Amino acid sequence: MSSLRLAFFLTAAGVCLVSLAARAPLIDPDEGLHAAIAQEMLLRHDYVTPTFLGEPFLDKPILFFWTEAASLAAFGMDETAVRLPPLLFGLFGACTVALLGAALFEPRAGYAAGIAYATMLLPVGVSEVAVHDVALVPFLVLSCLGIWRIAHGGRLMPWTIVVGACLGLSILTKGLVGVAFAGLFGLAVVAFDRRALPRLIVAGIASAAIAVLVAAPWYVAMERAHPGYLHYYFVERHVQGYFTATQRHAGRGWWYYVPIVLGGALPWLPFAIAGSSDAAAARSRRVVWTWFFAGLTFLSAGESKLATYVLPVFPAIAMEIGRSLAASSARSGWSKARYSLFVLTCALLPVVAAAAFIWRFPASTSGHAGAMAAVTTVIVVAGYAGSRQRGDRRVPWMSGIAFVSFAAIILLVLPRAARWMTARDLATILNGRTSLPPRVLVFDERIGSVIFYLSPDLRREAAPDRFADATLADVFQRLNTLPPTALLAVRADQLPRVQRLFTAPLTPDAQSGVYSVFSVATLRHAADQ
Repeated sequence: MSSLRLAFFLTAAGVCLVSLAARAPLIDPDEGLHAAIAQEMLLRHDYVTPTFLGEPFLDKPILFFWTEAASLAAFGMDETAVRLPPLLFGLFGACTVALLGAALFEPRAGYAAGIAYATMLLPVGVSEVAVHDVALVPFLVLSCLGIWRIAHGGRLMPWTIVVGACLGLSILTKGLVGVAFAGLFGLAVVAFDRRALPRLIVAGIASAAIAVLVAAPWYVAMERAHPGYLHYYFVERHVQGYFTATQRHAGRGWWYYVPIVLGGALPWLPFAIAGSSDAAAARSRRVVWTWFFAGLTFLSAGESKLATYVLPVFPAIAMEIGRSLAASSARSGWSKARYSLFVLTCALLPVVAAAAFIWRFPASTSGHAGAMAAVTTVIVVAGYAGSRQRGDRRVPWMSGIAFVSFAAIILLVLPRAARWMTARDLATILNGRTSLPPRVLVFDERIGSVIFYLSPDLRREAAPDRFADATLADVFQRLNTLPPTALLAVRADQLPRVQRLFTAPLTPDAQSGVYSVFSVATLRHAADQ
């Protein structure tokens, strides 16, 4: 048990430290946008309304922005401060998954579940960037822990307060999603233990009142500052967004989340369904799997779908994996096939990540081939050594193998990929000027990180009428109406698309890293050739 506990804390903390050491630039579109909003919160001293370029940003609640702003205020305006809150939320999420896994099964299963959650592809990926979804999981899982304790004779008042407070914080993080998933967990508990229903009804009513008390002050303040906000967020974003194709992420098939769940559970997927269990564990397994399938069905039935939305089902997967690993460690019969597939997956993940990066950005260079080969060799050798371990030493060894795999991705692939998914180089070009141009069009990119990276003087000049994203059609439609000193910014992998529109080769007015900028005067001159 002590080795498993140590492995959990070392793995979860190690992923955070490696991520901070990577020093990758902010990734667009979402991370750069969220970082710029938190930055603006500090600059404007407005901690009620999130704004971007002075305009209210009403699509997300406030709690995650508060944590981002607090980190920026404490540690400065850089990537480390932006990335610290999601990494800590990811660590917090792994801890809560371990607690819930221990409550439903036993402590060894809980620690193994925490290790699995901390080193699964989707949870790790979401914790690497500043997005709100990663903050939802710990509040959701803690509320489920309270529901489980209440259903099984725990003290009603303290656990009801925990559930209510966590649900209130989840509402401040991602609206009503956390409430829906906690409700599904409660229904799953009642489905297999009807005796818990009276206590859960009482606790549910009281915790709902507490959740409203926690979340209401900010929502009321937003409604006063922006009349109609509550209708927009809860009716248009929640209800209409779920039932109708009115949101940007609508139009995806019912099966959209299936490959994401299967791929996101790597490298632990082979252990997601394994082994028999005793009667007590069997009851808990039925609750976990009912919760998982109910949550996945709920998300799949909605019109608006995005990969990060499915993160709340991963605690259930992690707990089943943890139970399976703990049961396998306790038995003498170790599934060599599952273990071999796990090691092979860990060895291939960094290679596949590097290949995907090269495929997505053909203008980039591969690099780090020798380091990748070394990492793969280390994982294979460690995998062989791990296969000879017995008892509780097996899972800690596996956690180390998974950690090496993800450390390679985070240190070798993520910074290179992020350089092609950020506008930091564009900000470097603009920061070399004494003032912003009258207009900056960013070709085929959403504006976000460029605003965060602007110097303080230029940041004060930034406004919605100074920055915009642009398509090819936009470029030509605006070519004769924009001021000659307006700029078009183009990333290197997009440059050939723009060059093909002109008979004469384009010479950038400025260049930095993966970005080139062209003045409208230069574009007009090339168009006249």
